[in-house]
Amino acid sequence: RNLAVDEDADARIGGFFTMSAILTVVMAVAYIIAPPPNIGIQEGQLAPDINGESYSSGSWEDFRLYDIIDRSWVEGDNGTWIFLQFMDTDCGHCWDAGAEMSDLYTTYNQYDVTFISVSVEVVGSGHSKSEIAAFKDKTDLDGCSGNSNCKDRPGDVHPWAYVDALDGKAQSDYEIPGTPFELLLSPDGVVVWNSAQGADRGENSDNALYRNLMAE
Repeated sequence: RNLAVDEDADARIGGFFTMSAILTVVMAVAYIIAPPPNIGIQEGQLAPDINGESYSSGSWEDFRLYDIIDRSWVEGDNGTWIFLQFMDTDCGHCWDAGAEMSDLYTTYNQYDVTFISVSVEVVGSGHSKSEIAAFKDKTDLDGCSGNSNCKDRPGDVHPWAYVDALDGKAQSDYEIPGTPFELLLSPDGVVVWNSAQGADRGENSDNALYRNLMAE
């Protein structure tokens, strides 16, 4: 029995390898010209994306950090800075920081900066969206900071968005060393201040916000 012979097979195979070689070169050149972003939490790195739901004005809605950054921003342009606070509703230090966050918002909300609290689970268990909302709004719910009632949290009602990151992804991506943990991002999403690195220089969140926002 004679087997069918495809006389064009060699040409097609040769064309495939030629195109593959061309695509490899193109991708290599593109990588050199525009390398992938340096993503991380250290100062100078692009902050990792955060996906989840955010609670603000009494309702939950989809949230993505990269939807609110401007990758085309360059230093000297107008733009909205982002202050990220990673917190835990059961964390005693986060409970105490409620007043500090209120003070920071009161002082700097007049400038072009967006405050965002990202709720993670570092302390305890059984966290929930209702607890996040009660912590933010200071409403009547037992369970914040251990057995405290959320309505007794220090500080005012927080008018900025709280993001539900209880699934652990953001906590892993940001390598949260503990809570509260804070980052200041420039409008293009680059970390300009990391609270852990800032502490080594004696620079707190108030200093970082003043230095960056007042410089605009």
